[in-house]
Amino acid sequence: MSPDAPETQPAWDPEREEAEHEAGGGRGQRRWWLLGGGFVVVATALTIWFGLSSTEGAVTSTDIGFERNGEREIVMIFDVTRPPGTALSCTVTAMDDQYGRVGTKEQAVPASEERTTRVRVAVRTTTTAVTATVKDCAAVD
Repeated sequence: MSPDAPETQPAWDPEREEAEHEAGGGRGQRRWWLLGGGFVVVATALTIWFGLSSTEGAVTSTDIGFERNGEREIVMIFDVTRPPGTALSCTVTAMDDQYGRVGTKEQAVPASEERTTRVRVAVRTTTTAVTATVKDCAAVD
């Protein structure tokens, strides 16, 4: 090579690339991270909002337990949660040791200003019941 010939740079210089990146090449990447993070926050907020709004006004029941009153009757104890002022009709099912239905009762739950109400229902059975459960509860017009 002659002393007057221009010095050529290699096609790829890792040190130069790193220096360019540290000099401010990461701003565009940072912007994408911020936009992505903002999108995740908005999507999470919308998911929570939709989830909460879909359960508003819903009627739910929670089995608490049962008591056996002899061989032909079982008392089911459960909580119902509903909008205040809503009357309900709940179906309670008693079952034997094979989970066969041995008794059913429709129980009216009067409207209340309380959101959650504890209910006790005595269900007469054809044979000895070993458990009971709330099949469903629905609002009554």
